[in-house]
Amino acid sequence: MRPVLFMSWAYKDKPEMTAQLAEEYTNAGNANDMLVIPAGLAFAKAIAMRPELELYETDKRHPSLAGTYLAAATVYATLYRKSPVGNTYTAGLPRDVVSTLQTAAWDATQAYFGR
Repeated sequence: MRPVLFMSWAYKDKPEMTAQLAEEYTNAGNANDMLVIPAGLAFAKAIAMRPELELYETDKRHPSLAGTYLAAATVYATLYRKSPVGNTYTAGLPRDVVSTLQTAAWDATQAYFGR
């Protein structure tokens, strides 16, 4: 069994945290032979795709339902090495939002692992 690190996302009001978080999680993963789930990079990807989506709660740190869905889709993409795009579970979110989140999760995961 291989340990897994869950890369957290930048605070909503501090997007510049993304690069540093990604670097530190990647370094820790590499140094300890751990798999890294690039959720933080998926957040950045989703925000770039659709900046109007609200991925955060009002505290600007914790994920909204959409942010939680995105994180879960990234976990799925990383652990199973399969695209979440087309998964029919929506968590009650609009289908267009779900499509964006699934695509962002898959794109970020593919980019992170160099595929």
